[in-house]
Amino acid sequence: MGLEFIEAHKFDIEKFVENDYFENNLDTSSEWIEKRTGIFTRQFSDYGVDEMALNLVKKFKNNMENLDLIICASFSSKRRMPSISNLVREELKNNPHCLCLDINLACSGFVAALLMAESYLLEGRRAYIFASEKISDFMDMEDRKTAILFGDGAGGVLVEKNNKLWEADVASFPNENSLNLGENSKITMDGKKVYRFAIEEVLNSIKRLLDKNKFTGKDIDKMILHQANKRIINHVVEKIGMEKSNCLSNLQKYGNTSAASIPLVLAENFASIKEGEKIIFSGFGAGLSVVSVLMEW
Repeated sequence: MGLEFIEAHKFDIEKFVENDYFENNLDTSSEWIEKRTGIFTRQFSDYGVDEMALNLVKKFKNNMENLDLIICASFSSKRRMPSISNLVREELKNNPHCLCLDINLACSGFVAALLMAESYLLEGRRAYIFASEKISDFMDMEDRKTAILFGDGAGGVLVEKNNKLWEADVASFPNENSLNLGENSKITMDGKKVYRFAIEEVLNSIKRLLDKNKFTGKDIDKMILHQANKRIINHVVEKIGMEKSNCLSNLQKYGNTSAASIPLVLAENFASIKEGEKIIFSGFGAGLSVVSVLMEW
């Protein structure tokens, strides 16, 4: 069993911040940021997480009045209750028997929400899965390790349960103080630990999916990884032996938007993905965690 992706959209913030913004306050340069991360710009939103979510859902054109499930993936929401997913259901005037929940698995959150939808839905039933992140609220602009990496964003998909290929791989690891955000604090990160984890465990997760289905990287038509760092993305692509052009990315434009990164890429490339293609999604980050899916479009 699997999921059909009916529609995908992103919220357009249209307020881009270039790398030279950081040159006055940090020991860095535009060239250094681009070389080390692959990021050229990112967005900082004037809207809150809930405002971005409510604007995002207005872009969907298909019938959204009889959903069985709505999930919001976000670590940066300041709202405790009601959940953002409930606010979205109210905006849609959707089925009152729809299950609405917000989840926090940071950068792995969107793919985790897809797994939950695929498990919960009956065949032919639909869910709205989205991520909304305003990470700029939690950034220390004097910390070079984090300030240059993150941006804000929101994206989502309308999905329907089908009976096509769907394989998932989930792995959780000790945090080891590598990526943290506490109450009334800013994001802290041990970049070396996170990078080492990503190049090892994201690759391992994807290899398990390929091996289980007797595929190689050349059998995969499209792949969307969490947009964390170009070196991580390039490493995974090279090691599984797939064409670099088949790994879709917009890291250079948006930076790391946590749970929103994969739906942002998906929304921008939705029309290019063809029925029957084999797709891999892999989200990874705080936890530490990796959540990957191999599916047929």
